Amino acid sequence: MSEKKNLLLVDFLAQVKKKLPEWLKWKEDQVKGIIDDLELQIMNEARIIAAGDSPTDKDIRDAILNFGTPESIAKPYKSRGTPKFFLTEELFEFYLRSLFFFFGIIILINIVVSIFRFFVVPWWNVLGDMFGGMWVGCLIAAVFITIVFVYFSMEGFLPEDFGIIPKRLALIFPFNLTEEEIEENRRYTQMKIEEIHLNRETKLEKAKSHFNERLAEAQLIREEKHAEARMLRRQKIAEAKMLRKQKVAEAREKQRLKKKYPVTVGDLVFGAVGGIIFGLLLILQPFADITGLFHPDFLNWIKLFGLLIFISGLISLIRLAMGIRNHTGQQIMLAVLAGYNILYIPLFLLLLNQPEIFPISLFSGGLISTITVNPSSLAYIIYFWVIILITIGIIAGMIENFYKISKLQKLKKDY
Repeated sequence: MSEKKNLLLVDFLAQVKKKLPEWLKWKEDQVKGIIDDLELQIMNEARIIAAGDSPTDKDIRDAILNFGTPESIAKPYKSRGTPKFFLTEELFEFYLRSLFFFFGIIILINIVVSIFRFFVVPWWNVLGDMFGGMWVGCLIAAVFITIVFVYFSMEGFLPEDFGIIPKRLALIFPFNLTEEEIEENRRYTQMKIEEIHLNRETKLEKAKSHFNERLAEAQLIREEKHAEARMLRRQKIAEAKMLRKQKVAEAREKQRLKKKYPVTVGDLVFGAVGGIIFGLLLILQPFADITGLFHPDFLNWIKLFGLLIFISGLISLIRLAMGIRNHTGQQIMLAVLAGYNILYIPLFLLLLNQPEIFPISLFSGGLISTITVNPSSLAYIIYFWVIILITIGIIAGMIENFYKISKLQKLKKDY
């Protein structure tokens, strides 16, 4: 083969290597094996097209065209993982651990800096700056880490591709990922690569019909070899399909079990993020320009309410770090949360006894300037029953927590 022929093939292989996903480029041995195998298959295809003669430039070009574009060859290697929102399910727990790790670093840095600032700056300014720094830092970290993990999911990364980092984070934030699941992901990756090779080899069989007339004896020998190879490929494909069906069945079983769980990761993530952010907003009160419309006692009431919500968000964060499969831990935290929610009742009763501080004029368009304790007043009657219904809702939430504790106890007995 001439130098020109070499350049055609070398350029095509270089383009394929360039289009391979990043996780595969980290493994030079596998990349070399894929490129060498692809080169061998292209040359075999070129020899078939040449009908036993030495392949020409046109034969090699036609063989390359039969294999498709570099993008189409590299695309199956990115199809790892199970889609879940914009991330893959395999990376989702690694993504949550990374978020908590960087959130912890940001919170720790802000606390350390605030300790030193207490000596030179008024404590209320230090406290406000500390919460503001935590909020902004965690928000920026969440956006950046989410973008990075979306890219990892699109490129087909799995936790095994990051070495021991997921295992180290799993020691700090234990969720559900076990050594068996990591090994299963590793086997799935190898199976996926072999399946791609087998699918690519199947395309070669379409170009062999014109070779039968010129090399009859060689064709008989090759047919015997191909029959053995096809049998082996069918066996591997059947095993791969069987393994895939088994994984689908296991996933369905896990999904069925998840429906029985009274606690979900989504609820805890929403409770932690929503509670912390909303609580900080009520504590810091960035709406300083309109604070003149509120009674000072009502602003202090909002700060207390925000503090309770912020602490509830922290409790949800602790429960998320414990893991939803930690039944005993979740039962303890639900009992703590039920007792903690009692604090909301006197807070709303305090607001019930001081209706004059509630900014009713903002909600009535200025028609009602203030609410007074007058049982015959329609405004007071509506205000009274709204507070009572909120209090009943808090009590119902506490009862629901004890119901979840009983369901977790039943799950502990069943499993």
